Amino acid sequence: MSTPPTPVNTREGLPYPITVDQLIAKEGDAIAKGDRLFAYKFWYLVEVAGSLDGSETSESAKKEVRESIEFFEAPFEGKLDCWNVEEGTEIASPNQTVCQIVRPCNHDIVYGGLCTLCGKEVDEDEQKAINGANLSISHTDVNLKISRKAATDIAGDIKKRLRKDKKLILVVDLDQTVIHCGVDPTIGEWKNDPTNPNYETLKDVKIFSLEEEPIVPFMYMGPKPPLRKCWYYVKIRPGLKEFFEKIAPYFEMHIYTMATRAYALEIAKIIDPDHSLFGDRILSRDENGSMTQKSLERLFPSDQSMVVIIDDRGDVWNWSPNLIKVIPYNFFVGVGDINSNFLPKQQSTMLQMGRRSRTKAKESDELLTDIIDTEKILKEKIDEEVKRQEEELSHQEGPMNDEKPSNETKEEWTKKLEYSASLEVQRKNRPLATLQQHLHNQKLLVDDDDELYYLKDTLVRIHDTYYKKLEESPKNDALVDIKYILPDMEKKVFDGCHFVFSGLIPLNTDIEKADIVIWTKKFGGTTSVDIDETTTHVVTKTPGTYKARLAKSYNPKIEVVHPDWVFESLASWERVSAAPYRLIVEQPVSDEEVEQFKEKLERLRREKEVQHTAKDEEEYDEFAEDTKTKNPADLFANGDSWLNDEDDEEIPSDDDEGDEDSNNEESEPEEAEHEVKSLKRTASSATLSEATPKRVNSSNPPVNELNITKEHDSDNDSDMDEELLNMLDS
Repeated sequence: MSTPPTPVNTREGLPYPITVDQLIAKEGDAIAKGDRLFAYKFWYLVEVAGSLDGSETSESAKKEVRESIEFFEAPFEGKLDCWNVEEGTEIASPNQTVCQIVRPCNHDIVYGGLCTLCGKEVDEDEQKAINGANLSISHTDVNLKISRKAATDIAGDIKKRLRKDKKLILVVDLDQTVIHCGVDPTIGEWKNDPTNPNYETLKDVKIFSLEEEPIVPFMYMGPKPPLRKCWYYVKIRPGLKEFFEKIAPYFEMHIYTMATRAYALEIAKIIDPDHSLFGDRILSRDENGSMTQKSLERLFPSDQSMVVIIDDRGDVWNWSPNLIKVIPYNFFVGVGDINSNFLPKQQSTMLQMGRRSRTKAKESDELLTDIIDTEKILKEKIDEEVKRQEEELSHQEGPMNDEKPSNETKEEWTKKLEYSASLEVQRKNRPLATLQQHLHNQKLLVDDDDELYYLKDTLVRIHDTYYKKLEESPKNDALVDIKYILPDMEKKVFDGCHFVFSGLIPLNTDIEKADIVIWTKKFGGTTSVDIDETTTHVVTKTPGTYKARLAKSYNPKIEVVHPDWVFESLASWERVSAAPYRLIVEQPVSDEEVEQFKEKLERLRREKEVQHTAKDEEEYDEFAEDTKTKNPADLFANGDSWLNDEDDEEIPSDDDEGDEDSNNEESEPEEAEHEVKSLKRTASSATLSEATPKRVNSSNPPVNELNITKEHDSDNDSDMDEELLNMLDS
C-alpha cells in the first residue's frame, strides 16, 4: 500500500507577502530535509541617505522599496509528488500548501522523539511541519505523539465502538464538581469530636495525605529538600454513588482535573475504588500542557461530537458548547477550591453560593457575607504569603550538584508557589473555626446539595436525544453533534427572558464577562445593567433594592425573584414556576420618580438612535471615500508599509476590564473611533489588493489621513447614561 503524499505548507515568520520566483526542485526528485525547494522574492523599505548637512529629519527622510530573494527549504525528506504553486504565484500568509511530498514514513506515532514505525529520530520542527504529528491524546504519557491522520483514525474507531455500545463520553472535573476538599486541620478535629455540632455531617469525610515537594528558588540546582506531609479532607457530593450508577450504562467517563496527578489518583480511589468507572482515563495538570486552561482537543483532537463535559467552571473551557456548568459544591464554606490557584481568577459573589443561600435561616445573609469576607481574607493572606516566600527564597542558595535544573517556566514556578502558599494559609488560619464562632454552637456545615439529583436525569436526556437524532439522520450524522444538541436544549429554558441582576454582581464589573450572565445566556436569556422596556425579571436577594422597587412601579409584569429561581431552572434544565421564589416589593417608588425614569429612558433611546444613524452615515461616507482606486505608485507614501508597526491598533488589556462601567463616558467615543478605524483599514486593504500588482504589498493609510472625528453628540449621551445609572443604583 503506497504512502499518501504529505502537504508542505508555508510557515510562520516569513516576510509575507512573498512571490515564487523560481521552482528549484522538479516533480519526481528525491528530496532531503533542508534541500531548497524554491526561491521567493519579497520587498522591504530602506531609508535613503539624506543631505550632507544633516538638515533632513527622520520624518522627511526619503524611503525606497528594495527587493530581496530567499530560499524555501524542505521540512522533511521524501519524493516531490507535485507542485501546488508556479513561478509568479503570490503567497500572502502562512499555512498555504506549496507542494506535496511522499515520505518514506509518515511518522504517525512518535514516542520520545523516535518514530515507532521506522525508528528514525523525529524532531519537533518536523512534527510541526507535517501538520499535527505532535498531537498528544494519552491521559498519562506526554511522550507519546501522534499525527492528525492517526488521531482521526483512532477517533473513527472510538466512535464506532461507542455507537455500537450506545454510549457517549463524559469528561468529569473533580474539585467542587463531584467532591470538595480542604486542608483546614479543624475538619479533622471536628470529625473526631462527637460533641461538635458539625460531627454528623463530617462522618463520611475521607482523609488522605500526600508528600508535597517544598518550593525551592527558581532555577535551583541544589539538593532536593525533604518532602512535607499534607493532610487532605474530602467530602463527596451528595448522591454521587447514585449518580454514577445511573449514568455509567450511558457514558464512558474520563477525569480531567487541574490538580496534580498524585492528588487525582487519591480522589479516584475514593470515588471509584474498583476502577470500574474511570479506569486509567485520568488527565491531570501534570499532563495537560496548560496550567490555566482545559481543552477537549487535548484528548479528542479530531472529533468531540460525542463528548459532554461537567465542570463548576465555564471560563477554563472558554464556555465550550459541550460544557454543562454545574453549581459549585461548596461544603467546606470559606475554603473554596484548593486547586483554583492554577485557574483564572474569579470574583467572590453571593451567586457562587448557589441555592444554599435561600434554604438557610434569616441570619444566612450575615453568614454568607462572612463566608465571602473569609475567602477574600484568605486570598489576601495567600498573596502576602507568596511575597514572603518569594523574598525568603530569593536569599537561599544551595550547593551545586550534577542534577539538571528544572525546565519549568517562571509562570509555572509562580503558580506552584501560590498553591503551596494557599495550603499553608488555610492550615494556619483555620477559616472554618473562624466562621463557626459567628454561629456559637449551631451547625455550620450543611449537607443539603441536590445538584447531582438533577444532573443525572439531564445527562440521560442528552444521551437519548443524541441517539434519537442519529436514528432520524443515519446518513447525515455530521449534524448529530453534542455541540449542537446541548445549546439547542439549553436555550429553551430562558428563551424570551431579559434579566437585571440587582445587588448580586460587584460594581465596575463588565457584566458580559460575569459567569452568571454567560451561563444564563447559554440557556437563552439576555442580561442588561439597567431596567428598560424589555426587562422581564429582576433577580435579587432582597426586594428593597432600588431596581426592584422601580421595576414593580415601572412595569408590574416584571417578576422580582430570588436567585434560587435562576439556579433551580439551570439545574433542572426547565423554567420552573417563579411563584415560590417571587419577592414581595412593599415600597415601590413614587409615581413622580417613575415618570422621570420613563422620560430619561425615552430621551436616552432617542439620543442613541440619532447617534447610531449619524455613525452609520459617517462610516458609509468614509468607506466610500476609502474604496476609491488609489495610484499604486503612492502605496509607500509617507513611509508606511507592512514592515511598519507604528499604526497597529492598540489591544485593550484585561486589567482594564473592571473599570469598564465606571469609565463608560470616556470609553464610548474611543470605541466608536476604533470601530471606524478598523472598518477603514479593512476597506482600504481590500481595495488596494485588487488595484495593485500582486508582488507589491498594499499598505494601510496613515491614521492622520483617515480624517476621523469623534461624534459630537457623545458627551450629551454620556451625561445621560451617567444620570440614569446614578438614579438606578442610588
